[in-house]
Amino acid sequence: MPRAMGYGPPETGQPLVNDPTPEQIEQFQSVFYQVMNCEVREHLPSIVSGSIDVFVDLRGDTGVGLLNQQVAQVEATGDPELISRAHAAVEYIVYFIEAFVGEAKMMDDNNKQLLGKIIKCMLAEENQSMSKDERLDQFMANEMQSFTPGFLRHLEGECVRLQNLQTQTPETARMGQILRVTQARVIEELGKELGEGAQVLGQLLGYETSEERIAVLDAGLQVRGVDFARELKALTEEALQGFQNTPGGVDQNLINIVAEMDYRIAEFINYYS
Repeated sequence: MPRAMGYGPPETGQPLVNDPTPEQIEQFQSVFYQVMNCEVREHLPSIVSGSIDVFVDLRGDTGVGLLNQQVAQVEATGDPELISRAHAAVEYIVYFIEAFVGEAKMMDDNNKQLLGKIIKCMLAEENQSMSKDERLDQFMANEMQSFTPGFLRHLEGECVRLQNLQTQTPETARMGQILRVTQARVIEELGKELGEGAQVLGQLLGYETSEERIAVLDAGLQVRGVDFARELKALTEEALQGFQNTPGGVDQNLINIVAEMDYRIAEFINYYS
């Protein structure tokens, strides 16, 4: 049996999911057999990444049990080729998830370090050469490329975590205020850096939540003004029209996202015109 220990219980020794839903099991099995029967190795990452949430949720004893179950079913056929493919599928799935979890941890560590630098910059004493606001502006400009959608989600998560603490102290309240100010500054910087025309739609689609996407869009509209908004409005209208004429249709989630942006841009234009 291929090694699956890396896919086993987390540090607590407890499985992450005790009773997977029928939908999770069905998706798990579907991806397993897609990996097992895939003829082009370059296609494997997209197959597994499409269901990464299910695989990560099913880490631990439950995930190992489901993998063993799939392999056992294949081994029951007695077909050496299928058995070899099943073992290879397990190895690849385990490898991919280990790499994904490791990358996620590294990104989380980087986000924590970046947030720490921002807070340190905001709390540092002023010096003779540069005021606190000037120093923060310079820092934000230098770190612009680090303000990814993932960092914005990390920042929001920290804001919510402090807000939901059962015991609120003056220190936690102060830190919550600092994080919200930081969040506003980051969104403002992201708004300034929105590209031209069609690039903007691609940039905004990188945000997973409506709140993030609209916050950055609003900041960009405030900075760039009504002419920029009208340019974007023409693009969102064109995109929505194109979706209707696309053979086979377009993902409804994408349509909803573009329609939401189109509506928000129209509100901005109507308010400032």
